[in-house]
Amino acid sequence: MTHLSTTLVALCLLGVTSAAECIPKYSSSNGFQLVVNVTDRTKDTYTPPVHGSFVQLAHVGPPYNRAVASTSSGSVFYQNGTFSDIANQRIGILTDIGTPPFPAGVTYQFPEQQNQTDEKGKPIHVNGGASGGGTRLTRLYEPLSYLTILSDVVESTFVVCPNSTIPYYARTNYRFNVVNWVQATRDSTGSHIVIPEGCVAVNLVPQCATLNDLPENAFSSHDFAQEVRCYDDVAGMDWN
Repeated sequence: MTHLSTTLVALCLLGVTSAAECIPKYSSSNGFQLVVNVTDRTKDTYTPPVHGSFVQLAHVGPPYNRAVASTSSGSVFYQNGTFSDIANQRIGILTDIGTPPFPAGVTYQFPEQQNQTDEKGKPIHVNGGASGGGTRLTRLYEPLSYLTILSDVVESTFVVCPNSTIPYYARTNYRFNVVNWVQATRDSTGSHIVIPEGCVAVNLVPQCATLNDLPENAFSSHDFAQEVRCYDDVAGMDWN
């Protein structure tokens, strides 16, 4: 459970706020953007702020892309899968890229970098042809909707690391707010999530968006794009 959900549930249990006030109102859509919600706003000292930015793609060679956060409008994603896929945790988060459009899946297990974990965590990719398996939005019984990674890790979080370099752009001066994934470390005192220096812990919250119709020659399909919980205006939500 993320910091954001834990705080919300604690307030509800303590009676600090009513049940209706505990859970932000949501809508539903089969398309959504992922909006960055910084879990501790005091850490977001960057210009422009990381909080409220959108997840989009930085191309790193066909058909691979790094997930990055930007103030410009983000990619439109969809949660793909049949009812059987849902029951068996085989759904994934996809977006459409290229011309004609073909699916690209959110993944934290980039084949060529399966074990890559640097001091800033494990890179999140959105790769053409990937199923997006292992990623989904939270289930209906959870109070908030946000992107999760299905793994056996007890605790984890997404982080955004501003002003980072990407090797593909080594000959340029480009800097990116890269999106990574950090797993908990364990020691004799239990599990701990250590946020890398130069990064901030975030939730990736779905904001309702229109999933465009596909052209006839598209390789993508929206036949199994699910209706999901999403929010009309994530930046305008009062998380307090």
